[in-house]
Amino acid sequence: MRRRSILWAVAGLVLSVAGCAQTPTGWRHFQGELSGQGFLNVKSGYAVSPAWKSEPLAVASSSPVVGRDPVGAEVVYAGTVDARLAAVDAASGEVRWRRYLGAGEGRSSIVASPTVGEDGSVLVLTTTELAGGRLQSSLHKVDALGIRRWSFALPDGGVSLGAPKAFTFAGQPLALVQFLTGDSGGLRSELMVVRDVGAGAELMSRRSLGDCPDKGASHARMLKTWELLTAWPSTPGADPADVVLNPSPAAKPNRSKLLIAMADNLCRVGVFEWDGRELSRLWDDAHPGTTHSSPAILSNNLVVFGRRDGKLLAYDAETGVRMWEYDAGEPLLSTPSVSAGGVVFAVSRTHLFAVQAGDGAAARQSGAPQRLKILGPTIASPAVTADCVYLPTREMLTVSHDFKVRSHNTTFVGNGLSSAAVGSDGSLYVAAADGSIWKYK
Repeated sequence: MRRRSILWAVAGLVLSVAGCAQTPTGWRHFQGELSGQGFLNVKSGYAVSPAWKSEPLAVASSSPVVGRDPVGAEVVYAGTVDARLAAVDAASGEVRWRRYLGAGEGRSSIVASPTVGEDGSVLVLTTTELAGGRLQSSLHKVDALGIRRWSFALPDGGVSLGAPKAFTFAGQPLALVQFLTGDSGGLRSELMVVRDVGAGAELMSRRSLGDCPDKGASHARMLKTWELLTAWPSTPGADPADVVLNPSPAAKPNRSKLLIAMADNLCRVGVFEWDGRELSRLWDDAHPGTTHSSPAILSNNLVVFGRRDGKLLAYDAETGVRMWEYDAGEPLLSTPSVSAGGVVFAVSRTHLFAVQAGDGAAARQSGAPQRLKILGPTIASPAVTADCVYLPTREMLTVSHDFKVRSHNTTFVGNGLSSAAVGSDGSLYVAAADGSIWKYK
């Protein structure tokens, strides 16, 4: 075994042991766990024939997540464009319940993934279009039976088109939310931590990633994305690459604190620390307003982002030093994923490719860079297991880690927006273009 592989195996073991002390494992968040690695260490097979298909649920850009009911059975959760949180029985595909979470007035939608807390409850963000075209997002808690427990409007008219992350720190049930505030004159990106106090949510801390010379361009881009998503999939000629979702934060325990990576599409990327009481900015780095994917924090303590300019970038999580970059040569809008062996899988506009997490060099097979043409475009992220890499595009693609073995389920047609989720037994859950959830067992 090569030295790099040994180091990655040890790092993965250490992370899994640390994770067991913090949170239960499972695909409870967008991109799997808190760190957003898009990986679950479970054996799985090729997604060739679905075990079931749910009824159409109007799922568009919300990626499924997997939780458990009070008796331990797995349940698949996803949000819909008509602001409903849907719970689907993982064994049968039957819809257990749908809960409307929209506002009393105005068009509401759930455009990003829910997140499952340790108590089995589900947190999800809705966004509502108010009078005058202004948007407002709210965070909701729904218990495992579908009963809404509380709602919390984001401060200062905050808007989030990304996914929240539920976590527990020092015995407190908390949630991370990245959001935008401002108006047509310019937006500001912020991160906040809220505490679940049972009957409601309490704002613990909020911090800005930094001011940006925006002049309104990002506000117009956000409104365009909102219009595309709420009309999806009926928008004629819609291209998933035109959808600019707010990146979602990723987090990883580090000593006595939690590291939280975030990127915005305004002008900055950076990392915060959470000490149980407040957020503090560890570092930030400026960019020229380039659209970013959500970050992933890897086991070797690198923060990895994809960008519309085709760059895959890796920063040291604690120092902010840029460690490497890889140029895909075309827009890269999906969140990268990583295997236990230290290979990063990322999706550009027309390719799935692999690079080494240690140095950013292209992974090679038979001397050639490891790259595979896909039926796209898509902003869906790859889901990685111990055996396979899954990518829902206009087909359901499964490949081995070395890309030498693959299957194409052409009866599946994806929407180009929603990423797959992996169950504890290696089953795959993915949203199709008609808004239904498919399970591959």
